[in-house]
Amino acid sequence: MAAGVELTVTLDARAMAEIDRVFARLGSDGVAQIRDKVSSAIEDQTYLRLVDEKTAPDGTPWEPWSERHAARRAATAPAASLLINKENLLGSIQNYSNGTTVRVGTRTPYSAIQQFGGRGIPARPYLGLSAENRREIEDLVIDVAGEYLK
Repeated sequence: MAAGVELTVTLDARAMAEIDRVFARLGSDGVAQIRDKVSSAIEDQTYLRLVDEKTAPDGTPWEPWSERHAARRAATAPAASLLINKENLLGSIQNYSNGTTVRVGTRTPYSAIQQFGGRGIPARPYLGLSAENRREIEDLVIDVAGEYLK
């Protein structure tokens, strides 16, 4: 991505060696289905974090707007909330997967400053995996693999 920010999840060589046997049994269709479902799940988890949770993947609540900024938002965009105004960031989240790599991110120019913070702007991480997200993905992988390995 030229501008923006993304979360990339790639299986390391050790993990791949351990699951090569299972992947061989799954075949390319099974691996592709797992990869696509994982990327969609991470995208959905990111939407939930932006719309409802308003916390970093580690559970830390995002820092609220300053009083001055909150007053300005109330006057100009009363429906806006942290990281959601006109849904530009929310609507730009997308996933891509290939091989053993899953990417979820956005090319919105201001997305990185929201994720990492900057001068006068606190970090409000929205990309990443919480412990619950990881469990959800593990369950998803087990379910899909189980269907293929019956």
